[in-house]
Amino acid sequence: MKSRGKIVAAVVAMCLLCIADVSAAVQKILSVDMQRVFENYESAKTTQVAFSEAVESAERELKEMGDALVKLQEEIGTLNERAENAALLDSVREKSRLEVDEKMEALRVREGEFIQFRQDLNKRLAERRNKELAVQIKAIEDAAAVVAKAKKADIVINKIPGTLYVDDSLDITQLVIDELNSKRK
Repeated sequence: MKSRGKIVAAVVAMCLLCIADVSAAVQKILSVDMQRVFENYESAKTTQVAFSEAVESAERELKEMGDALVKLQEEIGTLNERAENAALLDSVREKSRLEVDEKMEALRVREGEFIQFRQDLNKRLAERRNKELAVQIKAIEDAAAVVAKAKKADIVINKIPGTLYVDDSLDITQLVIDELNSKRK
């Protein structure tokens, strides 16, 4: 009986030690709505406007190149009509055929240049967007870390749709937004 009591006491003591260890390991967890932070981050808004302007400029340039291709195709059509017009002298029709051949070659070259330009442009824009996004995300993460340290948090989770529940008192979204935007002033 006495040995059983010692065993029970030892088990209870170990349980108490485990409970003390568990309570010491409790971590403070906060949440942040990264989407809302991003939408309210002034630098991200400014960068997005600049990126949109670059995309619009690129689209204008592509349209100009496309319009030049259409104009060249129309010229080829006009020359083809002249080359097939029986009412014209043979020398005029032959000259038109030669011009058609030259313009067709120029069209093929320009179409290739257009396709290459569009591909390069898309690649450059994607790289720029990814780089800018990485910089913005890093700034948001840094600001969240500053706020988390000030709040003595151990973990900050992204409050996304599907998060079961996070008490509003644990949400630091506005603090992160304020931290980010205060650096712009």
